[in-house]
Amino acid sequence: MQRYRDGDAASFFAVFDKISTFILANLLWIFCSLPIVTMPAATAGLFAVFAPWVQGKSTEPFAVFFGAFRQHWRKSTLIFVIDLIIVGLIVANFSIFGRMDESQTLTRLSQAMTLFLAIITLMINLYLWPLLVMFEMPLRKLLDTAVRLAFGHALWSLLLSVLAVLPVVLSLLLPAMFTLIGLFATCALLIDWGAWRMIRRYVVVAGTQSPGLTRM
Repeated sequence: MQRYRDGDAASFFAVFDKISTFILANLLWIFCSLPIVTMPAATAGLFAVFAPWVQGKSTEPFAVFFGAFRQHWRKSTLIFVIDLIIVGLIVANFSIFGRMDESQTLTRLSQAMTLFLAIITLMINLYLWPLLVMFEMPLRKLLDTAVRLAFGHALWSLLLSVLAVLPVVLSLLLPAMFTLIGLFATCALLIDWGAWRMIRRYVVVAGTQSPGLTRM
């Protein structure tokens, strides 16, 4: 009987630890993103917290978050700037489309191309951020690997895109407290999980060296 009670207690504390880590990671991202310029580094920290989870390992939220924050701030900021430029172009294009005649073939073609660019950008980012915190690569190789994964597993990437956006849509229907305690952590966890399902197919470990990726 005592053994069952000890097992129940261990299970309870394990679940409590995961829930508290989940909420803490979300709060850390919110507070560390308030200065705006630190948002990219905070995003890297958030993805880093959940990267061990999807690989079946434990995580230490404070140490992992701020470790990734310091380690990846430069690359994450460059990625963020690139994303901002692309998003700015997409928004500008759609604002121009509002003044154009939608019955024209050129307008519809331009809209389709812009929408395609938006989807592709999202798909690439779904792999880019997990790769950033899981592997030590130059930025150029990170981008190249993310593009190859996004196009090499296009159907899964599209499904993951929907899955990643779903919490944001649901947050519009849920109380604001959901955003505070779980929205961003939910997105990061889902993206890490979905990306790792494809990334792990190419992971190689050479002796005691750091894991790497085979060519795709």
